[in-house]
Amino acid sequence: MANPKAMRAKCFTSHFSCDLSKHITNISPIVARFPPVPASDGRNFQYMVTQPGQPQYGNITFEGVEHKDTIGDLKTWVKDVYEGKEIRKDITVECFDQAGDTVRTFNLIDTWPTRFTILNCGADGQAGSVVHWTVEVRVNRTDMAKEKS
Repeated sequence: MANPKAMRAKCFTSHFSCDLSKHITNISPIVARFPPVPASDGRNFQYMVTQPGQPQYGNITFEGVEHKDTIGDLKTWVKDVYEGKEIRKDITVECFDQAGDTVRTFNLIDTWPTRFTILNCGADGQAGSVVHWTVEVRVNRTDMAKEKS
């Protein structure tokens, strides 16, 4: 993989890297929800209060543009999951500042694809030369690490 600092010296289009694919152009927000769970306060079982429950993570969408020869691993993963195989993947997303230093790392644990769309959009009018794809993944849990400064 190319050095992120060297890549950002030439192009400031994205300030992240992801190990799902080398050419991701957009990542949707990572959303967590903590639903309220009714619980007793311990003194009176009839008096109910609510407390935060287990986190529930929303789906995350990755968009990318790649050459048709470099999308094989992603297509294989999606195909295997749709065929019923239990193949979950851990995805790491690193966010960078303007200088190219890692600011925060998100580890998306036990993800699997729920939706995959692909569009061939060749510049010369022929399909198959450039591929724009979108994959939506379901996340089981996340870990977030702030990099040391």
